[in-house]
Amino acid sequence: MIAVVFALEFESSYFKAHAKSSPLTEIWLLGLTGRHSGPAMEKRIREEKGPLPKLVISAGFAGGLQPGLAIGDLMIGENFSDPAILGRLKTGPDWKRGDLFTADEMAETAETKHRLGRETGALAVDIETAHVHAVCRKWNLPMLSVRCISDLVDDTLPVPAPLLLSPDTGRPDPFGLFKYFVTHPQCIPGFNALIKNARTAQARIAGGLKEITDQLG
Repeated sequence: MIAVVFALEFESSYFKAHAKSSPLTEIWLLGLTGRHSGPAMEKRIREEKGPLPKLVISAGFAGGLQPGLAIGDLMIGENFSDPAILGRLKTGPDWKRGDLFTADEMAETAETKHRLGRETGALAVDIETAHVHAVCRKWNLPMLSVRCISDLVDDTLPVPAPLLLSPDTGRPDPFGLFKYFVTHPQCIPGFNALIKNARTAQARIAGGLKEITDQLG
């Protein structure tokens, strides 16, 4: 069995149909982000009643840290992926391969992303993968890191990150967003564009994960 691990249901929604039709693939939804994703992953493994998965795929969205990436680009985070799995995996030219950086919090501004890109050399940034990877190493579970670019290195979030995604609940703050838009109506078009890009990433990562799980299942 392959366990495809998402922090958020929103990231997994397009892939659900494929997972339901494949007896060899399960979706593990952690429901938490950032530093909370590690304990959530540990809990999910301990609660597993059957055999543990032969492969864990840590999947979700990521922010671009380098120029030349596009919304919807798929990438393999090589630094968080098992070398033996990478050796078996065949990906086409539309896939990127490189390092993924896991930050302590969401990279809100273009300035932050440019700095992280320079300092780490990574292609993209997220806030979960390193935590999930540490748990997989503890349990000797081979892991593959798969991400889809949902915002670019030159993009600044249109709203403060804690309103968009609470680090404690993994959910947006609807009331906080409403109040913010009342006082910052100029940010609404940017927020709508962000949602549109996220939906593009939903579809693209679903297709990419189907490609990988069909190949490795």
